[in-house]
Amino acid sequence: MVQAVELTLDRTSDDRVRAEWAALRDAGLPSLADHTGETNAPHVTLHVRDAMEAAAEERLLPLPDRLPLELWVGSVVLFHSRRRWVVARQVVVDRTLLEFHEAVGAAVGGGGSPLTVPGRWVPHLSIARGVRDDQLPQVLALLATTPPYAATALRLRRWDQDRRQAWVVDQASTGRSL
Repeated sequence: MVQAVELTLDRTSDDRVRAEWAALRDAGLPSLADHTGETNAPHVTLHVRDAMEAAAEERLLPLPDRLPLELWVGSVVLFHSRRRWVVARQVVVDRTLLEFHEAVGAAVGGGGSPLTVPGRWVPHLSIARGVRDDQLPQVLALLATTPPYAATALRLRRWDQDRRQAWVVDQASTGRSL
């Protein structure tokens, strides 16, 4: 099952992403707004693996002291998955974000998804999944109206698919569900 470490956003940045989700949903297109689980929130995935050791959880605890991080949310980026498209906004990599990503990787240890290892990671904010080829032009046209913007990553979050729970990583709330 999936164990992830993610960055979540401040209210203003979160609202901007959710506005894009809503625009797609309102146009009858696939959107992450369709995912109504309580843990569904705009985020940047830093690391994904099948299992997370307790020692790794402990090593993550000092990292929130390095937040907030200022992010630059750029153009639309597409990923192809199972005959459909994942549509996202690219998060532009700068030295601070790259160093934070490397610190998370060091905390959780080697292995994990090849898409989140240093040197192969593509930071992004997902907007829609399951977009068909024939829907892609309309999705891109709707998203083209949003210019690049600044965002703030405010919290480090853990997602545990086994437990279907997410929680903020900090000294006071380890393992507490959101």
